[in-house]
Parts: sequence; structure tokens; C-alpha cells
Amino acid sequence: MLTFSIHDTAFRSILGTSPSLTLLLEKDYAFAHEAGVFVNATKELFITSNRLVDKIGQQKVEISKISLEGAPKCEVVKCDQIVMANGGVNYGQDRVLFCAQGSARQPSGLFLMDVDSPHSTELMVAGFHGRPFNSVNDVVVHSDGSVWFTDPIYGYEQGYRPQPCLPNQVYRYEPQTGDIRVMADGFGRPNGICFSPNEKTVYVTDTDWIHGDGTTDDSRPSTM
Repeated sequence: MLTFSIHDTAFRSILGTSPSLTLLLEKDYAFAHEAGVFVNATKELFITSNRLVDKIGQQKVEISKISLEGAPKCEVVKCDQIVMANGGVNYGQDRVLFCAQGSARQPSGLFLMDVDSPHSTELMVAGFHGRPFNSVNDVVVHSDGSVWFTDPIYGYEQGYRPQPCLPNQVYRYEPQTGDIRVMADGFGRPNGICFSPNEKTVYVTDTDWIHGDGTTDDSRPSTM
């Protein structure tokens, strides 16, 4: 029997009286991990996989597009610029803003990708005043157009990013002006991010409890 854990009764107004889950699609590897960006106009869902290993032993992440018209159909999106993709969010009507965690040679940053094939890609931002990001993790867009995102050190810990040049921080980027600033620091590993409905509060998860190699430390934060 399916049950939901409810910590605030207001959540019932979202779930309704008879909540249920439906299996959409499954594969024999971890193809569905992050992002979950739904494009209403095309009825397509963009997701990113967990860390995978390619034929030559290199770590990789797949971006997949799932068509929800009729029986779900899944295809891997070929996009070499967005390396080790993670979180994502809708950007306008026809693009997805992805977090690229990067590699030893390719940048970590925010990339725009067209929802339509051949999925043209554009770099939005890849560093803070000359210093490269660590491994950009998750992103959300404010109604004023500003882009807020988290940048923990997981890529370095997991062996595919250089030694960090920046603290673990939360950033705000203004695409129109190029202005970028740190909005919050003092995190162990800032991870997920979202706004309250009225956008007066931004919620950030700190997953410092678990390190990139999978080890855990109960003395470290696991908070929002």
C-alpha cells in the first residue's frame, strides 16, 4: 500500500484526498536521477542520469528526453558541451537551463539547451570573477529573471573536477547585465534550491552529511 509522509497538514492541499504514484518508465541502469524538467508545449520531460561509466572507464552523465504523448518514449540527448549534467529548470518556452558539473578540462557552469533537436547549446556563466565554479549542482529562476544556483565540491570529491577554487556557496546571476554575486556562504555542500510561492524565501538544502565518495559523517549538516 502506498503511503505519503506528511509533516505539514498544508501539504494535503497539494496531494488531494487520494494521492497515487504511477510508474512512468524504468531501465536497468540509473538513467533518472536529477532535473525532471517538463516542457508543456511538447509534452516532454528532460532528466539527467546518475554518474555512469563509459566504455573507456570515464565517468559520464546522460541527458534523456522522455516523450509523454501516448506510451512514454525515451531518447538520450547528445550534447557534448553539457558535461556531467545535474539539475535543470525551464527557461522560457523553448529552452532548458542545465547545471554542468564539468570535468578536468571542460567547465562547470550553467548552459542553455534548446528543447528541439538538434538541441543547440549556449554557455550562460562558468565562473565567479575569474575563478571557475566547483561543480554547479542545482538552479532555479526568479520571476525577475535572475538565476540562483548552488556550487558544492562534489565533482572534486568524485574525481572528475580539479581542486576547488571557491568556497561552497549560493550565487545569483543576472543574465541581462552579467552581474554575479554570492548570496549565501557557510554551507558544507549546498545542493537543492527553490523559492517559496511568493518568492520571498529561497530554500537551500545542505547535504554536507554525505561526501562525494559516499561516506557519511553524522557530525555534519543534513539540513534545509
